[in-house]
Amino acid sequence: MANARKYLDQLFISKVRIKAIHYFFSHPDEAIHLRGAVRELDEEINAVRRELTRMEEIKMVTVENKGNRRYFKLNPEFVFFSELLGIVHKSFGLGGEILANAKKLGEIEFAFLTQRFTHKRQFGSNQIDLVVIGDVDLKLLDSIVSHEENRSKSQIHYSVLSVADLELRRKRKDAFVGQLLMQKRLMLIGDEVQFIGKGI
Repeated sequence: MANARKYLDQLFISKVRIKAIHYFFSHPDEAIHLRGAVRELDEEINAVRRELTRMEEIKMVTVENKGNRRYFKLNPEFVFFSELLGIVHKSFGLGGEILANAKKLGEIEFAFLTQRFTHKRQFGSNQIDLVVIGDVDLKLLDSIVSHEENRSKSQIHYSVLSVADLELRRKRKDAFVGQLLMQKRLMLIGDEVQFIGKGI
């Protein structure tokens, strides 16, 4: 599978815009002021200010004034929130690496990121960020996850199931599988409807 980042570069001409979208969707609950955004994006202040203004105009970000600073935060009600969230996580970081190495990882039927990872919100008792279902090269997967942990300086929890194990646990009404089915998820590999169908 081709690197999804290449598709993103073709969709958005401005590299500053790509960096800004990446930042906000990777930090959905964090507010940042202009100078902070300049540091995070490592771009010139005028270019960053221009992109933040555009994002404010289309309501991608909300703005709050604190003292003499304006703080920008991702707007979860933005009309294309879900679509851009998917684009970002399929182009960068853990999701991007899973897609880039999909063939090497083995015969994967489904792979998805949980809302704990994408939205920074806990669902139920599961402490899982990534789920991979299929015949997987566990050594390579662990290497990919470890690399992302080092890059992001945060711990990533993942679970690997065979298709047979998923079916068995589904029939037993396993609580873990039940929570995976009930929560929001971002599919990296496989069809959402087919995954839900296997869990009914």
